[in-house]
Amino acid sequence: MILAAGLGTRLLPLTRRRPKCLMPVMNRPLLGLWLQRLAAAGARRVVVNTHHLAEKVHDYLARQAPGDLEVLPSHEPVILGTGGALVAARDRLGDRPFVLVNADVISPADLGALHQALAHGRAVACLGLVHDRRFNTVAVDGELVLGFKGDPGLPGEAKWLTYSGLAAVSPELLEHLPSRGYASLVQGLRRAMAAGRPVVGLRLESFWDDLGSPAALLGLHQRLVHDPPAGLEHLAPGEPVVLGRGSVVERGAELSGVVVLGEGAVVERGARVADSLLLPGARVAAGARVSRAVLGDGFLARGEITGGAHG
Repeated sequence: MILAAGLGTRLLPLTRRRPKCLMPVMNRPLLGLWLQRLAAAGARRVVVNTHHLAEKVHDYLARQAPGDLEVLPSHEPVILGTGGALVAARDRLGDRPFVLVNADVISPADLGALHQALAHGRAVACLGLVHDRRFNTVAVDGELVLGFKGDPGLPGEAKWLTYSGLAAVSPELLEHLPSRGYASLVQGLRRAMAAGRPVVGLRLESFWDDLGSPAALLGLHQRLVHDPPAGLEHLAPGEPVVLGRGSVVERGAELSGVVVLGEGAVVERGARVADSLLLPGARVAAGARVSRAVLGDGFLARGEITGGAHG
């Protein structure tokens, strides 16, 4: 299951017109990258939950999902959270353990290793864990998850790690979530642990990042050009300027650093763009200056823009 219903508030104003799960990495939407990864890993069915700008996600799935993969949308008129989404999709998920993916993360981690780690024990879930000081909220002792930030009684010697947004989950976990309404994944994990059912973690040694902010998107593109992480070399363009289908750089325009133009994006004559991303249809007007910024779908940049997201 791919969790793709999020509102993407940290990516505003970009997410007013584009759902977070369709944010592009080198002009390839995150959701598409995950569908290809799962198909290559042997998945035959993938459930994708939707809410924010759901019609755009459904349209993308209808046009771009890998042909050998059965993709089942699970629409949420009211957003249900990372736990409630699983309960709502129970019938589609079936009665066997499944891999769970947050659409807004990127990592070449071995998803099969999560599934195998779950199969080898009595756990209700195996969480993929990384060390990231920004998000370290999972307390562990070796492979055993002890609890989460804010839980009382956690031992002082516990090691703190970050839940990567990648996991293998037993259908039994759904029994520890509310039967309807909003719920978080952590809520179900806490209840399962309180009932004596273990949760384990598997340390992921590969590259990982959360692409929920404009700075993270820009940073990843810089990395893919200058120092592609192992396992993500297929996304490295080999050159700092990437032109999407139908994009135009007019005579006299100047591009420097890492610049990616989405489909139909335009940089007019005399404009200067440095270390920036232009989503489909974005335009930089003649004489404008844009640096270290993400320009949203159809956005018209005038004057001088430095940093941030604009839409």
